[in-house]
Amino acid sequence: MSNTTQPANLLEFGGFTIPAGCRRIFITAELEPSNGDPRIQPTGFPDIGPVLYPDPAGKDGLICLIESEASMANRLEEVCFSNKYEGTMKAAFQGLPYLRAEKSGELKTTSTLDGHRFASDFLAKGTADFGNGNKSLAAHIKETLGMAADGKTMPIANVPNVFPLVLGLDTMSLIHGFQVSNEQISFVGLRLARALSASLIGLGCDRVSVPGIKFNVGQVESESGQAIFQKQRITAKKIEARFSIDVGLLTSLRLDAPNANGAPGQHQAARVQLLLAIALWKVAAFLDLLSVELSLRTECKLRLKRGSGGQPLVGAACEGGPNPSSPVFGFATIAATSLAGTDGLIAGAHLPANRSPLTLQFA
Repeated sequence: MSNTTQPANLLEFGGFTIPAGCRRIFITAELEPSNGDPRIQPTGFPDIGPVLYPDPAGKDGLICLIESEASMANRLEEVCFSNKYEGTMKAAFQGLPYLRAEKSGELKTTSTLDGHRFASDFLAKGTADFGNGNKSLAAHIKETLGMAADGKTMPIANVPNVFPLVLGLDTMSLIHGFQVSNEQISFVGLRLARALSASLIGLGCDRVSVPGIKFNVGQVESESGQAIFQKQRITAKKIEARFSIDVGLLTSLRLDAPNANGAPGQHQAARVQLLLAIALWKVAAFLDLLSVELSLRTECKLRLKRGSGGQPLVGAACEGGPNPSSPVFGFATIAATSLAGTDGLIAGAHLPANRSPLTLQFA
């Protein structure tokens, strides 16, 4: 008789279970304009306007990109801030490492705000005590990865070591992706794609041109005159928020030094759980904002659409393994769950202490 047992779930967090064998979690929410006006201002640029393209399956007419993957990444980071202008984290993330750059006591930037993260020359030149003496961030990275002094070469076998290194410097980077490339480090390959991606799209869309006018009134003398222009808007039969968590990518990363026999390190599983929980929390917190209204732009105010029973139309599915026991994504419960505390996932991951934040100093 076999003694094999079924593997445990990858994670149970805020009432949501990610089953073993799952490779990707898809979360979908149906939205609607919150002001009753079907016209929506999607993302776009003056020279090209909104992005519309025909549904390749031929079912949903024109599809419109209302909010891009890059913009959604910024918004999913912003939900974690207690102060969006200083990049400080909410109490739910107390103890999670990130970097803060100061000069003469004045805040310059943080790794949570700087879009380039480790590719930022500003952060790379900052100095701190990383546990082995005061040095620049770039010098610490090169030393930890066994790079040459010029930052151009390193043993290829050391590349996976970049992930536990980044985990202990700015954990969020493993969710939203990073690239270590700056003036001091030019080795190619120290990067990670986004593990959490999202977008807002409209299905069955039509273009709408709305008139606009600019003219100067009052006592200020001006030669700009009067300008009449078109503003591009859309209507959509259906609006969806789509989120994808790459469980397979996160579980494949080396997040702890392996044991002598090559087995995963003792903190590997706990650190994978932490990253998965952070990704779930980010999606849940964003959906929680949509439960009332979220203003993406002046003429793009959206909220969760509710079904006949008054429940938000939000669901989750798993790819590459058994689906969650309930297809409903309980975002309110997840967003109210903290990762901090002595028994929280952050403490269980045994990350470097006193790095929430770690302050980099500039002369």
